Amino acid sequence: MSPLINRSVDVLMEKLTDQYRHHKPFDIYAFFKRFTMDTIWSCGFGLDTDMQNNPNDPYLVQSQQVFTEENSITKLILLYLYVTELKWLWIKLYQFDNTLRYLLRHYLPVTRRFINDEPSTWIEKQAQQLIKKRIELGHTDRMDLLQLMLASVSDDDFIKDQPVKTETNVDTDIEPPLVRKMTKHEIASNIFLFMIAGYETTSTALAYVSYVLATHPNEQSKLQAHIDAHFDSITEDDMPNYEKISEMDYLDMFIRETLRMYPIAPNAVTRQNTKEFHIDGVGVIPIGTSITANQYSLHFNPDLWGPVDPHTFYPERFTTKRHPLAWVPFGAGPRNCVGMRFALMEMKIVLVRLLKIYSIIDCGEQTRQSIEELEEMKVIAPKNMIVRLQRRDEQIS
Repeated sequence: MSPLINRSVDVLMEKLTDQYRHHKPFDIYAFFKRFTMDTIWSCGFGLDTDMQNNPNDPYLVQSQQVFTEENSITKLILLYLYVTELKWLWIKLYQFDNTLRYLLRHYLPVTRRFINDEPSTWIEKQAQQLIKKRIELGHTDRMDLLQLMLASVSDDDFIKDQPVKTETNVDTDIEPPLVRKMTKHEIASNIFLFMIAGYETTSTALAYVSYVLATHPNEQSKLQAHIDAHFDSITEDDMPNYEKISEMDYLDMFIRETLRMYPIAPNAVTRQNTKEFHIDGVGVIPIGTSITANQYSLHFNPDLWGPVDPHTFYPERFTTKRHPLAWVPFGAGPRNCVGMRFALMEMKIVLVRLLKIYSIIDCGEQTRQSIEELEEMKVIAPKNMIVRLQRRDEQIS
């Protein structure tokens, strides 16, 4: 998928070059958001969008509204109820708002001119159209996520996994493998899920990396030297691929250290226990309790991340083998983030191509204020990330 990612990075670099020519501070986070949205729709679902050149693209607008939820006047009333702690009424009205919206549009078509679909509903409808078109097109050589899911599609509305029809030894305890299929509705729902997971998380991670680069010029220079050792800094169109970036250990450590200090979705790593267990000082935890890992306590624990102070940005700490559960921005175990490798590859390609040409410059109070004004939506994100770009060849001269 690296050629598809590089194609999106081409447009991103054009946009950032335009910003460089203005020689003024700008919000780089906004450009990362449009880039990651273009990338996930292209690499994941074979839809060639152009959101970086068209901020009013309906896919981008609807997707952003999933996070901001500023798509209904009713939300103002709901916000008031939530703030005044009438949360039980907030939940009821939120559900009623979505149901009423659907009923009016379904049974009174004239209201469609005034009442929009919920963003999530709109996206799932588009996903269903994508599935229909891809099925009609038949098998293609474009091996994206949608193509992989369609390889397991079923026309049934409900599916029960079936064991593989092979002879098995009844004397063993090994369970036979299952034939797993997906309904078209499940595929559409997964498209929505992967879009959400692949858009905001990666763009936010790139925003935090930009902050670290701007405020740690020595580490930025070290990372640029590392990139120059693997790529010709003079050749701007040298395209990094998966094999090449997999060899870049310091780049990997730089990103991992950023995510250690600035975990993107600290409340996402949640599990539900199937057995009772006891915690000293707390008591017995009953079956079915939702348990969330405290990522900040883990990621800043000096016993896990010393001897260098965990509050100091120090990528080299990852040269030391740590406890496997000490670093969990993507979760851990068999249910960790399925898009982790894709997200890391996407970020690495962006950083290689950006830092080959430019340095990210600190804008003083504007940059630091970005990291202080955080918004908690699906992720913990800065409102913006104000930086400035400087060409490296100008620094040398």
